[in-house]
Amino acid sequence: MRVSRLRRLNRALYNGMHQDRRGDRPMTESEALLSLQEIDLEIKRLTKEAAALPQKAKIEAGRAARKKVDSELLKIVGQRKDVEMEIDELAANRRALEGQVNAASKDAQVADHRAALDLENRLDMLAKQIEKIDYQTNSLIERLEVVERAEKNAHAVQQRLDGELVSLATSLKETLEDINNQLTSLKRKRQVTLTQISPELQLRYNQTVERLGPLAVETLMGNEPSACRVKLQPATYSDLKRRAEPIDECPYCHRILITEF
Repeated sequence: MRVSRLRRLNRALYNGMHQDRRGDRPMTESEALLSLQEIDLEIKRLTKEAAALPQKAKIEAGRAARKKVDSELLKIVGQRKDVEMEIDELAANRRALEGQVNAASKDAQVADHRAALDLENRLDMLAKQIEKIDYQTNSLIERLEVVERAEKNAHAVQQRLDGELVSLATSLKETLEDINNQLTSLKRKRQVTLTQISPELQLRYNQTVERLGPLAVETLMGNEPSACRVKLQPATYSDLKRRAEPIDECPYCHRILITEF
């Protein structure tokens, strides 16, 4: 049975049995026992809620995504540096070729026809090499632009994830603080409630919880226990009524049974 359902059932039992009966008088031991169970169910619910807060899973997913983006960014930065290095090398080669062109151009006034033809061929070859370098450089510049956009996008994703993680961490902290405050209040209330229950009944309650789970206490509604819902046979019901113990035991499920005969 789910904890939330157990809590609703226990609250209904408590309210149904004791509404408008107490006034300002102290709780009976039966009432204190039901109150203790209600407190324990709420503590269990809040503890489970704290362990399963959605912010925790989202933070874990956000950190994993951040780690993945960091890894991708390292690759992108490496690619950018490689492209920039290639562009720098091509630029250096182009400057060297330009130097050769300038040096050859100084010898442009040659008398020998063959020498002039050789110079023309050399200048033509240098021009083609420079043209090839320019083509390669333009191609690398296009690659560099793509890589730089990818790097910029990766940084933007990092910033977005960081912002989300900060918001989630703040939300988680606030929610946990609220839950912890509720738990602290409930535990104080539990200590007060225990003062109204005998040590023997406390032990019995704890043992029943260990054996049967959090819904250890039920009430008799007519001839039907509220938790196990097994209707008592007439003879069994008569035995309970004859004993008239306000705190008895269910003959079927063996939970603590509050009879209120």
